[in-house]
Amino acid sequence: MRFAFYVSGHGFGHATRVAAVTTELLQAGHEVTVVTNAPEIPFASILPPSALPAAARDVANPGPSSAPLKRYATYRKRNVDAGIVQPKAYDVDRRATYEVLKRFLDAREETLEEEVAWLKEAGMDAVLSDATFLGCAAAAGAGIPAIIISNFTFDSCYSYLSHPSLPSSTSAETLEPPLDPAILDPLVDQTIADYACASLLLRLPGVIPLPAFDSDVPMPSGRWVSDDRTTFVPEIEAILSRPTSTIPSAQRGRTVVDVPLIVRPPSPSANMPEFRQDLLSSMGVPDYLLNSKVLLVSFGGQAIPRPRSRPPSPLSSPIRRSTSATSSLSLDVPQNERREAGLLPKGWIAIVTGLSGGDNAIRDDLPYGFFASEKDVYVPDLTWVADCVLGKLGYGTCSETLSCRTPFIYVPRPLFVEEFGLKRLMQARGISLELDRADFEAGRWEFHIEEAYEQGRAAKEEARKLGFVDERAGEVIRKEIEAFMEQWQGK
Repeated sequence: MRFAFYVSGHGFGHATRVAAVTTELLQAGHEVTVVTNAPEIPFASILPPSALPAAARDVANPGPSSAPLKRYATYRKRNVDAGIVQPKAYDVDRRATYEVLKRFLDAREETLEEEVAWLKEAGMDAVLSDATFLGCAAAAGAGIPAIIISNFTFDSCYSYLSHPSLPSSTSAETLEPPLDPAILDPLVDQTIADYACASLLLRLPGVIPLPAFDSDVPMPSGRWVSDDRTTFVPEIEAILSRPTSTIPSAQRGRTVVDVPLIVRPPSPSANMPEFRQDLLSSMGVPDYLLNSKVLLVSFGGQAIPRPRSRPPSPLSSPIRRSTSATSSLSLDVPQNERREAGLLPKGWIAIVTGLSGGDNAIRDDLPYGFFASEKDVYVPDLTWVADCVLGKLGYGTCSETLSCRTPFIYVPRPLFVEEFGLKRLMQARGISLELDRADFEAGRWEFHIEEAYEQGRAAKEEARKLGFVDERAGEVIRKEIEAFMEQWQGK
């Protein structure tokens, strides 16, 4: 069968999980064309060897070497996704995002006409979407099914931009006024209508309501979260917990299937002591630090603070500490805590990803004990080797820390409603602690690292004894797609 895989260009996670699913489809003999506004590099592992220069393929980090694919995907670059504008890894520019979305939808009819014509001309059997709304609408126009493979859709992210920021926010960026629903809602409604063209939803872990399928969910999406922005409200928890057969769209013949976590596995030898030493040495870690505990800082170009000596001060965010062997965990900083909160605990080093290029200003100004990963390092290997990860709640980081059982410290992203689903996933399946952005930007990391490490230590040690366990999500998803297509073609 021939599949057109419409892929969002927003963030690296979409590309990596699309590559995993596409590999399974290609190995089974299907044809796949990737349609995206993202560059080719993240898809290097599924494109022909001649599609990218050798240097570009190195940057792509395709992962552990494997046998050549039986066939390769085709790459087709088109502007099929509006995405979200981010001035920082954990911020959203509301106004700029609205303007990009409006321009994209103003050109919708023209773009849609082009995509429908191409789908027909190319003889595509179905559209797969992660998670572009235009691809779903194009499939409907071409008379073929659309299948969404995701834990969220962008309609809810856009809708959330009309939600006010918390008054106690510590950052000027998050105080940007909310968008007027009168101008935002019509755009959101169009994206929901386009997503509703899909016939099958393969729902990944970390899910939030998808309005095109959960048609009874209240809108705007700001109504989904508690007043303190920490959890979903009970109504949304109930919607996410109900059987898929009771979802309104399922009762109208549109199917929802829950599938496993898509994850990039570490290299087969990643659990060997010599692998760890070679990996750290390749990043300039000296011999006398090779036995240090490792913090992986995974932000992608985020500046590392340089805290200077100062008197101890209270933390902005709580630390989880046991008050006794039998009591529950306390969220209060102990009154007798007098140490200064620095960057790293004693005996730790940090590896920072996303700083490729020898002239990178951040790379050239890292604090003592911090080392930049090389551009061609395979991040799941670092996640496996690491004793703790610091980053943002993105799908790729969550899936890899969970599968490697590495404790995770995250800096919240106030305007990403997707985050609440990922936080829910991490609380259910892993060890995760929140680091307030004020403490992150001031370099007050130390206590959080110690606490996350202690909470996740036993699970991490067990993972290193047992080795990596693959949920084989790509295979599961491929079989679901094939079963659906067999049923569709038999109608």
